[in-house]
Amino acid sequence: MVEKPVQIVLPKIGNPILIEGYPGIGLVGHIAANFLAKELGMEMIGYIESPFIPPMSLILEGKPNPPLRFYGKDNLIVAVADIYLPPTLVNEIAKEVVRYLKDSGAQRVISLGGMGVGMFKERMEVWGVGGGEEETKELEGLGVKLLQYGSITGMSGKLLWEASRAGLKAYVLLGETFGDRPDPRAAANVIEVLKKMLGIEVSTEPLIKEAEMIEEQLRRMHEEMEAARKKMERQYESMYL
Repeated sequence: MVEKPVQIVLPKIGNPILIEGYPGIGLVGHIAANFLAKELGMEMIGYIESPFIPPMSLILEGKPNPPLRFYGKDNLIVAVADIYLPPTLVNEIAKEVVRYLKDSGAQRVISLGGMGVGMFKERMEVWGVGGGEEETKELEGLGVKLLQYGSITGMSGKLLWEASRAGLKAYVLLGETFGDRPDPRAAANVIEVLKKMLGIEVSTEPLIKEAEMIEEQLRRMHEEMEAARKKMERQYESMYL
């Protein structure tokens, strides 16, 4: 008997809602998923086994944890990963996750991620894609901007396709981000949409405060670099006076 490349170790939960937040642009989904798991008081309820996952343990609060985990509370499941995965493994994991969800009568599959934008905007938007017409209308009603063309890579894109193909209600929410640094503000924007979708109660204020700290650090760094540049210009000019 050939060993399966991916094994999901997860108890069967009736009518689950899965939220996926694997690493991606600006770590938006990763930040949002981990924040939700913590703020909602979720416990680790499962993990993913595969000989193709790098050999490692993630130490959290002094205890070893697998890098690909599931957190749960009631019928809500949050899937998180602390490593980037090769495309082949992403394909296999997505198929196994959808198989589990299909067998469990899942209500929804919601992937969280980031969309890179290369310019400053006063208000960063949340974009979305639904696996079908019903999901698309739901996103539109929530004020999400609908992505008409483009590509969604990684676990979010593969889950969207596999889940919709299996007849599950599937969504992807993408928070606009510069993408060159971890972006808790974009994660907060995505969570605000998720709160409306699922009726969950969680404050994103800690993420906003974290974003402000990062932005202040970047502002100071920029000022220091600019001051150093001007100093070098003055020194250069004085050499030829």
